[in-house]
Amino acid sequence: MTTPTTLQKIAFIALATAFIGGQQVQAQEKHHRTFLSTGAPDSKTSQASANHASDRTTTLAPNLYPIQASFTEDYPVIGANSDGSNLWPCLQHYHGGDGSNVDCPTLGNPSLPFPKIGIVQGKPAYSFRLQNTAGLGNGFGCDALTNGTSGPGGAQYLPCGLVATWFEDATGDSTDDLIYRIVIRQGETVVYDSGTANFGPAGPTVTYPVDVVLSSDTNLGFWPGNSVGPNNGNCSPNFAYPLAAPADPGFYIIASGRTCKEPVAGEATVNTSTALGTPEYSKATGAACASQGVASPCYTVEWNKKYEIRQDMKIFLQ
Repeated sequence: MTTPTTLQKIAFIALATAFIGGQQVQAQEKHHRTFLSTGAPDSKTSQASANHASDRTTTLAPNLYPIQASFTEDYPVIGANSDGSNLWPCLQHYHGGDGSNVDCPTLGNPSLPFPKIGIVQGKPAYSFRLQNTAGLGNGFGCDALTNGTSGPGGAQYLPCGLVATWFEDATGDSTDDLIYRIVIRQGETVVYDSGTANFGPAGPTVTYPVDVVLSSDTNLGFWPGNSVGPNNGNCSPNFAYPLAAPADPGFYIIASGRTCKEPVAGEATVNTSTALGTPEYSKATGAACASQGVASPCYTVEWNKKYEIRQDMKIFLQ
């Protein structure tokens, strides 16, 4: 299923496939949300267990629980599957059975239906190359200026890695927005800033608790002709924002206003923030909308955050 920067439900059920054209479509192609069943018992089973465990706490407190965060190898072609979805992460459909995803239906020798408790993803690593190097990683270096990248997404964008963060959502909150941000720095120099990416609410089909993986195709810095900031290169500009109405339109990005610089050899820190929050919309008119290329009136948004986690890591560029 195609999902340029989308919400996906377990093995890629697209939330926001908004083919708006040009950079907007390409902006969506790099960020993904996927739900995974935790295998938690249903409500009847839970109640039966509770009746035999009155002397101890058996309920998971509502919260977001970090599981793992990694910078993994990425397949060199975004949207490599025939349906336009990424080759990985790949796992079985949310609320589906073994082998339910045609993009990765089998595993093993002899071949078996791919278990719904498994996942295909790239190998995590600490060290990555700045320059294209055949036989190492996916072959592409992380420096967007020199690795052949010529634009923000699709065939123009050549990722060296994938930022993947996993967490368990036990909030039971299916109506508030999931908001996410990645910032990668070398000292005080910013080499990647996703802006604030809003995936919208989980929706009524999600069963809690639910495991979630957020994944973003990544290279660093800026590509040729895109050195001037703010919001240049991998410092994302606004996407589908400001809003046309005071309601969730699907996926959008609020630019950070930062300027991305070229990465250099050495360590880099990857900071991620994941939150659930209630949106609060403010109406704007005139130049505030026109300057952003949207019709007046338009709407800006801030969130009253209810839950928030940070999952950070380091990588080494050489």
